This record gives sequence, structure tokens and C-alpha cells, in this order.
Amino acid sequence: MTRLLTAAALVPLVLAVVWWAPLWLFAILVVLVALVGLREFYDLAQGQGLQPYRWLGLVVTAATVLAMAAPFAPPTAFVAPWLAAVLIGGLLAVLVRALMHPERMAASLGDAGATLLGVAYLGLLMGTTGAVRLWGSIWLIFLLATVWLGDTAAYYAGRRWGRRRLAPRVSPKKSWEGSVASLVAGFAVGWSFGHWLFSPGYIAGALGFGVLAVLMNLAAQAGDLVESLFKRGAQVKDSGELLPGHGGMLDRIDAMLCAAPVLWYYLAYFRPRV
Repeated sequence: MTRLLTAAALVPLVLAVVWWAPLWLFAILVVLVALVGLREFYDLAQGQGLQPYRWLGLVVTAATVLAMAAPFAPPTAFVAPWLAAVLIGGLLAVLVRALMHPERMAASLGDAGATLLGVAYLGLLMGTTGAVRLWGSIWLIFLLATVWLGDTAAYYAGRRWGRRRLAPRVSPKKSWEGSVASLVAGFAVGWSFGHWLFSPGYIAGALGFGVLAVLMNLAAQAGDLVESLFKRGAQVKDSGELLPGHGGMLDRIDAMLCAAPVLWYYLAYFRPRV
């Protein structure tokens, strides 16, 4: 019940922000989400014996997201020179930071690696989510619908029919039956968007959008499993306690983080117009 109440409160709020928030405000909110998720990620890293450079990672992550999601950023922000400057500067700063603590010489590679992985995981991937909105709110609605409905289908189908474990060592409750149900739900979302909201012909009309949604769904499921891997390595059930019944911020955005780049690549290379 707690899970449903939290979702009932958050879903309308998130959709309202996606649809109506000005680009500058949305970019700031994306930065905040990324920073909360990064803090939880660094907690997981610390649970595995690492000591990531938290403040440095937070600053570089915020700059990375802004370089991709701010109103001044082009939708194809992966090639923007200021993004390259942020990432190169961040890398050099992390290396210098490692050099400043020779007492952790044996763990310096792990500490620096965890810091940079957090920047890439939450900075680049969350920045991609923000960059999708630069193409139009409807595309982010498409992303959220594909991820959310796929996750819901997997949850309930897995509870009802789940027999075969998908990744028993990483996430024992996930099943192949739930995974297939998620793919079917994703295809249905893509077909619906392609059929009712977009002119046919971008890839192959409604069928093409169904295939695109399936690819996004596969990436989302992989993202969910990756975060489960991190949590199991840190021996925790959830990444945090921010959202009652749902765990932490990272627990809610893990699937979207990996699905967003799939949609971003489609938008960047096919440049559809709605």
C-alpha cells in the first residue's frame, strides 16, 4: 500500500514538471535528482570498502548534467565542447585528488574509479535524460511511460506467473516471465505513441516505435539489474530510504538512466519532428 501511495503522489507531480516546467527549472531539478542519486551511489561504493571523492564527484556531475540539459545546450550535447571540457577537467581533478592522499595508495585506483564511474553513471546518463527534454516534453513522456509501464508489468506478471529466475545471484525476485511481460508492455507503449501521436515514417510508423520502445525496455531492464548488482555487492536492499515503499532515488531512476541514451541516440541521429 505504501508503494502505491508514493507512486500515486509522485507520478502526477513528475508528469506536471516534465510537461510544464521551464527548461531552466527542469535542468536544475535534473541536477538535484542526479546529485541525490550520486550520493546514494557513493554510499554503495563506501559499503564495498571504497572512499570516493564525494564533493569533487558532486561538482563534476552537476556540471556534466548542466552541460547536457541546460537550455543553452544543443540537443546533441555529447559533441558540445563544454561537455568535453567538463569531463576532461573532472578527470584531471580526480587524478590530482588521488595524488593528494598517498596514505590510501593501495586503494587509490578503486577510489578514483568509483568517483569517475559515479560521474559517468549519474552525470552523463542523467544528463542524457535532461537532453531528451530539449527535443520536446512529449519525448520524455514517451521515455517515462516505456520505463514505468514496463516496470509495472514486470512486477505484477512476475508475482503472478514468475517461475524461472532471470538473474538469481543478482536479483532473485526477477523472473523471465516478468521480463517478457515488461517487453510486451514496452512494445505496446511504443506502438501507441507511434500510432496515435506521431506521423508514420520516422522508422516504420507504429511498428518502428514499438521496436524502439523494446530497445529502450531492454536497456531499462539492464539498468535495473546493474543497480541490483551494486546493492548486492554493498549488502543492502535499497540504495536509500528517500521514497517510502520504493527505496532511494537511485532505485527509482536506475532503469531510466540506461533507457534514456537509447532514445537520445534515436533523436540525435534521426531528428524526428512531431
